[in-house]
Amino acid sequence: MPQDPALSEIAARALASCEADSVGLYTFDDSGAFEDGVILGMPDAFIRAYETTGIPIDPILAEMRRHGRPVSTETVLGARWTRSQLYRRVSGRFGLTGFATLPLYRGRALSGVLYLGHRAADAPCRLGGDGLCDMSVLATQVSTELMARPRRHPRLTPRQDAVARLATEGLTNRQIAEALGTGEAAVAKHMKALRALFDVRTRTALARAYLADF
Repeated sequence: MPQDPALSEIAARALASCEADSVGLYTFDDSGAFEDGVILGMPDAFIRAYETTGIPIDPILAEMRRHGRPVSTETVLGARWTRSQLYRRVSGRFGLTGFATLPLYRGRALSGVLYLGHRAADAPCRLGGDGLCDMSVLATQVSTELMARPRRHPRLTPRQDAVARLATEGLTNRQIAEALGTGEAAVAKHMKALRALFDVRTRTALARAYLADF
């Protein structure tokens, strides 16, 4: 799934601010489909399993979408959680004992979801109604941070957009690489693809074409 570099930074701050063992942060597109996302604190195999198998069978996510309020494995399934398909096929395989699913809003529109996962045996105690109330404060903070992100160019992937935006701000390829935590060769490759996409030859023309679509 494509990933906006800014999502990792927001998710990392959320993880540092809570008592969860893992944090998942996903945004939705205008149709409500998953768009960008990141999961911290879980192995790559879990991320692949959740994105390919888990999302379609996740009853906690489905409940959150239906009602637009914070829910968890405890409030939706309780003791039935360990008998659910999601637990048997995904979560249980990786030691996830429970999680909260918190809605993220842009105005009145549901714009994403924040997952707070637990591996401890006392997860049900943390994921009850009182716990969800406390977690909702974090969801509000994350929603605010997401709204403050620069708007992404409609024709670009998150990484292409990040490179183009920084180039438009006047950064060199080396500076862009440092800002995004990647290699200069990767940035050069993205710049070549961007010039082809916008049918331009220079950085100045690229910046002009990039900004014209906003």
